[in-house]
Amino acid sequence: MDLGAVVGAASQGDREAWNALVGRYSGLIWSVARAHRLGDADAADVFQTTWLRLVEHLGEIRDADRIGAWLAT
Repeated sequence: MDLGAVVGAASQGDREAWNALVGRYSGLIWSVARAHRLGDADAADVFQTTWLRLVEHLGEIRDADRIGAWLAT
């Protein structure tokens, strides 16, 4: 499945698609949080909040190929 289809499916509530996104981008989000020298608890809060923001805005993603950049910012 291409990334656009995964994002589209996740925005429609497909749990498998959501898990695919989490599996693909968790390392990126964690590394960005840790690059800011946050402690474990604060980095975990950033990690969780980032995923929450994606859930809130998943239907607004116009270019699925740039979702990694969206998450990193």
